[in-house]
Amino acid sequence: MEKATSSKLSPRERVRLTLKFQEADRIPIDLDGWATYFTEGAYRNLIQHLGIDEEPRVNDWFLVSGVNESILQRFGVDFRRVALGAPDGFRSKTYADGSWDDEWGIRKRKVAHRNPRTGETAYYAEMIEPPLAGASIDDLENYAWPDPGDPGRYRGLAERVKQLYEATDYALVAAAISEGIFEKAQALRGMQRFFEDLLINREFAALLIDKILNIQLAIFDRYLSVVGPYVEMVETSDDYGMQAGPLISPQLYREMLKPAHRRLNSFIKERTRAKIYLHSCGSIADMLDDLIDAGVDVINPVQPRAKDMDSAALKRRFGTRVVFHGGVDEQYVLPHGSVPEVREEVTRCIDAFAPGGGYIFAPAHNIQDDVSPENVITMFETAMEVGRYA
Repeated sequence: MEKATSSKLSPRERVRLTLKFQEADRIPIDLDGWATYFTEGAYRNLIQHLGIDEEPRVNDWFLVSGVNESILQRFGVDFRRVALGAPDGFRSKTYADGSWDDEWGIRKRKVAHRNPRTGETAYYAEMIEPPLAGASIDDLENYAWPDPGDPGRYRGLAERVKQLYEATDYALVAAAISEGIFEKAQALRGMQRFFEDLLINREFAALLIDKILNIQLAIFDRYLSVVGPYVEMVETSDDYGMQAGPLISPQLYREMLKPAHRRLNSFIKERTRAKIYLHSCGSIADMLDDLIDAGVDVINPVQPRAKDMDSAALKRRFGTRVVFHGGVDEQYVLPHGSVPEVREEVTRCIDAFAPGGGYIFAPAHNIQDDVSPENVITMFETAMEVGRYA
C-alpha cells in the first residue's frame, strides 16, 4: 500500500487517500453523520462542559443534527455533510396522544428511557401503527407515497455544496436518505409482517421493495445531479444485523433485497465518483461479501461486541475490499469505561483497522446520553494522538 509523503494533508486529501486504501498522514475522523450523531442529552452535556452557549437542533429521532463547528474543529473532524431540505408539500400531523407522522405516513411517538445507572432520562422515537400492516397489492398502487420531486428538498442545495467545496477543504458527504429499503419496508409494513412477506408473500414484498427503491432513485437522481461532483462519500443505511447474527439469512438477502440494493448502488455510482457508505448495525460479518458485491465501499458502524465482529479478524478478511468506519465500543466502554479504558479502546480500534489505510475513525454508533463529556473528549483526543501514520 502506498503511503502519503506529506505531513500536512488537507482533510479532503486525507480522506481520498484513505478511501483508496492508502495511508495518509493520519486516519480521518468523523462525527455528525448518520450513526455518528449525538443524542440530545449527550450533546447538551458536552456543550455545557465546554462552555458553549447553544440551543441544539434536534430531529424527530431526538438526535442532534448540526454539531457546533468549534467542536468539529477541536476533534479534528474531516467531513462535512450536505443534506437535503424539508419538502414543501408535507405537514406532519400531531395526534391526541402526542404521536406524529412523517411523509411516508409512519407514525412515531416520544419514549422516555430511564438510565438505571445514572437515573437520567433520555428520549427516543418509537415507530407505531405501521400504515401498510393490512395492505394488499392494490393498496400499494394507491398509497400516498412521498413526492421525490418536491422542490423544498433541493432548494439552495447547489449554492450550499459549492460554497462548502470552494471555501473549505473538508471532505463532503452526501446525506440524503437516512433509512434504506429494508428498514423502510419494515417501518411501513411492520417488522414481523414484512419478514413473513419475504418468505410467504413474495409478490407483495417485491412490489413494496420496488416502490421504496423507485422513490429513492428519483431523489438521488436529482440530488446527485447537484452534489455528485463535490462529494467523497454518499451515505446510505439499512440495518441487516442484530447482536447475535444477521436479521435475515444471507440467502434471503440475495433473493429478495440484493437486486434492489445493487441497483441503487449502481445508480448512485453512475452519477458520482464518490464511495458508497452503508450503515448496518450488529453482526453482519456473514453478509459482508454480498454487501461488497452489491456495491458497498465503506461499512459502518463495525459494532465490536456483536457476534463475529472482531475488529482484527474483519480487517484481515475484508480490509482490502471495504473501508471500515467506526468501531469504538458504544455498548460498554464509552458509557461505562474510565478515561484510561476509553484510551485503551481507541488504541485497540486504531491498531486493528488503521494499518494499510482504509479506516475512518468514529464511535460504533450515535453517542448516547450516558456517555460523559470526559469520555467523548478522550475518545477524539486519543484518536488524534494515536492515529498518525508518521
